[in-house]
Amino acid sequence: MSTRRWMMEKRYEKWLICRSGLLAGVVFFAGLGTAYAHHVIVDTDYVVKNKDRSGVVVVDARAAGDYKKGLIPGAVVLGEKGGAVELRDVDARILPVKKLEKILGDAGIKRENEIIVYGAKGDTGPTVVFWILEYLGVEKAKVYLGGMDDWAKAKQHLTNEVRKLAAAQFTAKLRPEVLATTEFVKKNLQNKEVQFLDSRTVKESAGEDIRALRGGHIAAVNHVNIPYESAWVDPEAAKKLAEKKVQDREGMALKDAAGIKELYKKFDPKKEVVAYCQTGTRSTQTYAVLREMGYQKVRNYDDSWIVWGSQVDLPAGNASYYDFVKANAALKKLEALEKKVEELAAKK
Repeated sequence: MSTRRWMMEKRYEKWLICRSGLLAGVVFFAGLGTAYAHHVIVDTDYVVKNKDRSGVVVVDARAAGDYKKGLIPGAVVLGEKGGAVELRDVDARILPVKKLEKILGDAGIKRENEIIVYGAKGDTGPTVVFWILEYLGVEKAKVYLGGMDDWAKAKQHLTNEVRKLAAAQFTAKLRPEVLATTEFVKKNLQNKEVQFLDSRTVKESAGEDIRALRGGHIAAVNHVNIPYESAWVDPEAAKKLAEKKVQDREGMALKDAAGIKELYKKFDPKKEVVAYCQTGTRSTQTYAVLREMGYQKVRNYDDSWIVWGSQVDLPAGNASYYDFVKANAALKKLEALEKKVEELAAKK
């Protein structure tokens, strides 16, 4: 082969590679337009079309008091209490793997299943379960964030009958790369390749709302605070619902993919992201959203601020400390007031 022909073929090969890369880029960014690709976050149509397919298990992640009022036909539940509480301890820490395997196996779930998890729109329970499933090695875990609210809106049928599957053997194949430990966080505070995403409120991150021995945030070189509700079409939706200013959860729907891309534009998809909050709960919703957007290196910090903020030797930004003296004084005043009320009631 002549040198000239060899050079022409090499140029053609480079053109093909470049063209493939451009096409891949077009496909990737098309997926970040207004619609989601449904890699992990699915909608009502997806659930309707796939819930009865062989190998698919739908999991209701709500508490027993909620799912007993009605659930998606064919859905299974986890344990007696139901939902994420079955998979975590009283401190909201993930249970030992053997216990998780038993709970999921007893529900008839195998690691090889496609598992669609749902709850109420906006709730974090489904994303807690989703993240734990990914940690355990489930490759086809999905989360239906619209949940019962979107299901009812689409006028889909409900049932009071919980699906009972035969017990199965759930064998975990752990993916430690999706779980951030306190030790991992400590080692990567100054690592510019690791991005920390605080999913708590602005006041929590600023140290104004103290929910541990200290207020503040993890003092990492690459740290951004974006409350998890910022991904909703109305970040104030939960507050409005609690105050009865709205009657539904429509505001808790996710922004479109373009809006989410803009929200998290400071985060490089090629670098690692560690999401955290108070107990590693709210941050699972952030985790799921980033996974849907194509971020491959995402971890949820299970210990989160409840542990980091209570270990005063660990670095904290905007650190503020709980005023126990002031709190005890207020408690004594309250106790004195209660005693006075009781005395007045006794005189009557």
